[in-house]
Amino acid sequence: MRLTEIWKCFLSGSLVLLLAAPAFAQYGGGTTGSGASNGTYTAPKGGYGSGAGIAVGAAAAAGVGVAYLALRHRGTIVGCVQASSEGIKLMNEKDKDTYALLAANVSLAPGERVALGGKKSKDDTGKPTFQVTKLVKDYGACK
Repeated sequence: MRLTEIWKCFLSGSLVLLLAAPAFAQYGGGTTGSGASNGTYTAPKGGYGSGAGIAVGAAAAAGVGVAYLALRHRGTIVGCVQASSEGIKLMNEKDKDTYALLAANVSLAPGERVALGGKKSKDDTGKPTFQVTKLVKDYGACK
């Protein structure tokens, strides 16, 4: 596991715990009619509203949503497939790096603009490579 993946998992977990912290808050104790605390709990006459529970649930759902959006596009590159002397390559539109594509189970044709899922690495000579695991989206012909 790479350091960036560990860091993202740590931040996502921290966010979820931070948003769920109000659910663990406890009432410190009730009071008797004279106002002195005797250590027992007395519920209020009208009861509790459901607003606090709804807020905690919504915060937890938001935390999960943020974590999902942050992690769903990792390992994805978008660009135009090009032919080269070594096979096929793709220049990532985001970081402008050119990757040699290792696509054993995905058929790619030069001239297509695609989003690919997989893993970035380097070959023995230090050139960037991309092990394609799936075709995320085919945008059609390159412009």
